[in-house]
Amino acid sequence: MARYAERTSVPVDRTRDEIQKELTRYGVKEYGFGVSPRGTGIIFKWKDRVYRLNVNDPSRRDFSSQQRYDQAVRSRWRVLLLCIKAKLNVIEDGDKTFEDEFMAYMALPDGSTVGDFLKLPENQARLAQSQMPLLLMAEQKGGE
Repeated sequence: MARYAERTSVPVDRTRDEIQKELTRYGVKEYGFGVSPRGTGIIFKWKDRVYRLNVNDPSRRDFSSQQRYDQAVRSRWRVLLLCIKAKLNVIEDGDKTFEDEFMAYMALPDGSTVGDFLKLPENQARLAQSQMPLLLMAEQKGGE
């Protein structure tokens, strides 16, 4: 199966401009693109909450040439744009809230995200030990 945008020629800067345009259209006034130890990506503020979405940079050693590496980077940015557009469209349709769609990317005081926090082994163990409230369990069984 072909990967989305695997042959894109759209430069990363243009994709970032498109991401900026989408977020601005939705009301985001503060944002930035950058590189940190956590990766390359975007950080933005919406209604007093900060959100961070990273692009998983490919490893240069996985590519036989700079051209192929650059292609992979362009593709990953296009995927991020697609993801953001899809989330914003679902929100605009009224099916979900901003928080529903972006909760995993909400930044915590230490700079990690809610998604990062939930992936920590100690939190995975805590979640595994939790029991669902009976009402939710009944709904799950009925909906299967």
